[in-house]
Amino acid sequence: MGNLLVDERDQLFILHEMLGIEKLCDSPLFAEHSTELFDMVLKEAHKFAASELMPTNSIADQEGAIYDSDTHSVKVPECYHHAYKLFLEGSWIAMCDSPEVGGQGFPLTLGSAVSEIFYAGSFCLYGAVELTHGVAKLIEVFGTEEQKEKFMRKLYAAEWMGTMDLTESDAGSDLGAIKTKAVKNAGGSYLISGTKIFNSAGEHDLTEPGTRGLSVFIVPKFLVNDDGSLGERNDIICSGTEHKMGIHALSTATLNFGDNGKCIGYLLGEQGKGMRTMFHMMNEQRLLVGLEALSQSSSAFLNAVDYTKNRIQGKSVHKQSDSSVPIIQHPDVKRMLLWMKVYVEGCRAVTYFTSYCIDQTHVTEGEEKSRWQGLVDLLIPVVKAYNSDRSWEVTGTAIQCAGGYGYCSDYPFERFARDCKITSIFEGTNGIQAIDLVFRKLIRNKLVDFERLISEIDKTIAEAKKIDAIRSYADTVEKAREGLVEIVDNLMAIMDNGGEIDLYAKATPFLEVMGDVVLAWMHLWQLSTSYPKLMDLIGNAEEEEMVRILDENKEAAFYHGKVLGAQFYIGSILKRTFGKFEQLRSEVDSVVKIHEKSFTS
Repeated sequence: MGNLLVDERDQLFILHEMLGIEKLCDSPLFAEHSTELFDMVLKEAHKFAASELMPTNSIADQEGAIYDSDTHSVKVPECYHHAYKLFLEGSWIAMCDSPEVGGQGFPLTLGSAVSEIFYAGSFCLYGAVELTHGVAKLIEVFGTEEQKEKFMRKLYAAEWMGTMDLTESDAGSDLGAIKTKAVKNAGGSYLISGTKIFNSAGEHDLTEPGTRGLSVFIVPKFLVNDDGSLGERNDIICSGTEHKMGIHALSTATLNFGDNGKCIGYLLGEQGKGMRTMFHMMNEQRLLVGLEALSQSSSAFLNAVDYTKNRIQGKSVHKQSDSSVPIIQHPDVKRMLLWMKVYVEGCRAVTYFTSYCIDQTHVTEGEEKSRWQGLVDLLIPVVKAYNSDRSWEVTGTAIQCAGGYGYCSDYPFERFARDCKITSIFEGTNGIQAIDLVFRKLIRNKLVDFERLISEIDKTIAEAKKIDAIRSYADTVEKAREGLVEIVDNLMAIMDNGGEIDLYAKATPFLEVMGDVVLAWMHLWQLSTSYPKLMDLIGNAEEEEMVRILDENKEAAFYHGKVLGAQFYIGSILKRTFGKFEQLRSEVDSVVKIHEKSFTS
């Protein structure tokens, strides 16, 4: 077994055997890259995460980010400084950006695989790094040449860091309630006044000392001189940090802007078009939150496998013996591990596929480009919300595998659960993602992108039906696909009949069933890819011979796991989705009707 962060063999399977990312090298944009280079980068990322990032996790969680009320500053765990320096030296932050801005020009599909590894290595440190990337990308897309020269390059180089400050005490999901103000100065800059809360990495010591009318501003901690050097401190102070359930090492700061009336900000993009500007960053961040959630699921699962292989407890149920056996041999433990495996690997596949769709938007034109972009728009809320909801369940199941020790801080299981929970809240709560999916990505889009998704699923079903041994699984996925289409038609009919309020109540259950079906598609795709390769390795081997082959041949064991995992998801777990369809079809309107005073006595 390799490191306990991310299964590298599964990553390679998705990247090459499913998606075939090497085909991207046929386009001029990625022509300088190769399969060998992709694999080398992935291997180096694993090495860096295992040797430099993972060792910081326990220490950083215990130390936390410390706020000093006298200086209004935050100190991150000391162990982060060396790791962050190595991030800079490795130029990891801009690996998928254009060489023109200091990047390396790799496909985002590979970048997502690397991000999963780094998030698993250090959720908190890499979370701050990726926020910086989002800020740099916004300035690249919307900034003036002067802003790019002053801020963008040093952000991409990670010499400076940045964060996104949106939330206020009375403006969480409702950004129309934001009260922070900007008043234009004679010189073109703005005076900013207000308070922002829940700002991840809003203050640290890693680097150098109704929505209309909303605008986005660059507000530096230190004013930047014309020559690029740092000038005087801007009128921003950190007035405190939150004490949280998890992500202890990532400061969550309250920032006061303009307490002395001297906070300078610079308009980014067009005045009053801030939501359009922010959502450019938001889509990237939502994909990354999906990767954050996936990374915690992945590491929790691999640690659970490792723990159960080494924990000796109980007698074998397979044969009479006085000797105790590793608990991984017990059927109920196998059930929990296989359940975690199919969600981790299914969520990984859909997340990488979404990244691959983004890459395709950069190498195609016209209708084909529109098709790929439509798939991205439709899948982003699913990746963010479904991954994070399942991560909470996977990390909880990992705790269960370890029993009482899983609940203790001597092992990392409870930290995975504490850290992953924020991902269902970050960058728009999962309820907001569901509403976005139903109202913007389905109804407002008139199902154009949904029909594109169904077309992709149909292609996989057709390919799988060519293999007689897995035809029944293709039939089950096809039935689930038909159920999803029926539910979408039902939602559209509800909207046409004036039932908009009902749709708000059904949005989250709908996102869940859509995620279920998308994962079924991914598993069928993996099944049709893996089954022939497994047969090539094991042929018609009898059970005893099969066990010998699986013990001795890593590739056979890998494909065996892919096949049985897909069969378990489609043949067992997916069956529950048909009951969820029935729930969504029901006309029960208790959710809408219940009065706010009726929840308690």
